[in-house]
Amino acid sequence: MLTSNPSEPTTPASVPNDAADHLADLAVAAFTRVVFLTPKPGLPDCRTAHTPANSVFSSLVGAGVGLHGSFRAAADAGADLGRLSAACDDAQLHVPYVGSLNGLDVAARALCLLSAAWAQGARSADHACRLALDLDALIEPSGDFHDNYRALPAEDRQRHMGAALAALPALRSARAQGVPEETAQLDALLTLIASIDDNRVLRDNGPLAVRLIQQDAAAVLAAGGAGTEEGRRLLAELDEETRRYGICPATSGALLTVLFFLDSVVERPLPLTT
Repeated sequence: MLTSNPSEPTTPASVPNDAADHLADLAVAAFTRVVFLTPKPGLPDCRTAHTPANSVFSSLVGAGVGLHGSFRAAADAGADLGRLSAACDDAQLHVPYVGSLNGLDVAARALCLLSAAWAQGARSADHACRLALDLDALIEPSGDFHDNYRALPAEDRQRHMGAALAALPALRSARAQGVPEETAQLDALLTLIASIDDNRVLRDNGPLAVRLIQQDAAAVLAAGGAGTEEGRRLLAELDEETRRYGICPATSGALLTVLFFLDSVVERPLPLTT
């Protein structure tokens, strides 16, 4: 599990404007990729674009683009915790209500903190997660998070961040082996659902629902993942099950944005200063 020590100061690096823009671009891309990924059990995805509720999908896509300024401000905040806090609050406010119901307000905050961590000199994905946790402990969120983020113990936040970090090698390995990108991403989501006690599901549906989706997600992976015939069948069953019982694995969905962002920064390093 990741550990964090907020008492250790972080020495911010000097970040050029193009690096802050680059981080913001990657954060927007991570947020948007999660919105588009389909089918996500219990979470909004492209299928809502073909229903009378298509304004939901459009609002989430628009929110991703609108978050660029918040992410850039977070990356550009340097040692000014007040500026970073304001950027995090602004990101939360840019997420529409339906997005916050599905954990995307927490995702936006996490992307702000990770953008700041990379800008402050994180040397690796692991280091970025540790710095982000330190910053999270120093900046008290304002407003309300719909998945009870404020009440989530620091140890749980560390465990969740660690789960996203642990899923990174499998995502990159699947891609290297030629697994289609959407399949690799769905398997990453299933890995998160199977490996954490999703805070939103635990609060809204109880521990039995958490165990149910964990077991069902693990079954998809055991069948070879979302790219196999049996895996697709089991994924469809999990998807139908979550929607029938109103189970929303919002914490897992938020962590998927973290995973995508970590993956993209590792793949496309920051521009060098001149």
